[in-house]
Amino acid sequence: MKEYFTIGEISKLFQVKIATLRYYDEIGLLRPEFIDEKNNYRYYSTHQFDRLNSIKYLRALDLPISEIIDFFNYREIDTLVELLKKQKEEVAKKRGNWS
Repeated sequence: MKEYFTIGEISKLFQVKIATLRYYDEIGLLRPEFIDEKNNYRYYSTHQFDRLNSIKYLRALDLPISEIIDFFNYREIDTLVELLKKQKEEVAKKRGNWS
């Protein structure tokens, strides 16, 4: 199995826009495993797939990027549980407004 993937390949595999992946790199949320100095191509490793899946899941829950960054910086389950509880309350409030 291939170990490194270009940004375009990751974009297609995970259905994430290239611009979004570049933004995640810029803010430090998901940096490429390495960048080729000759052509500036970004390469991601298979080890980063779990992190990208987690980011996608948390974004699908409308969790703000700043809170996702905090979660990855501290990697505490209690933090994640609190973030998800808070987000659940936000979703419930939004649903109440639709009625």
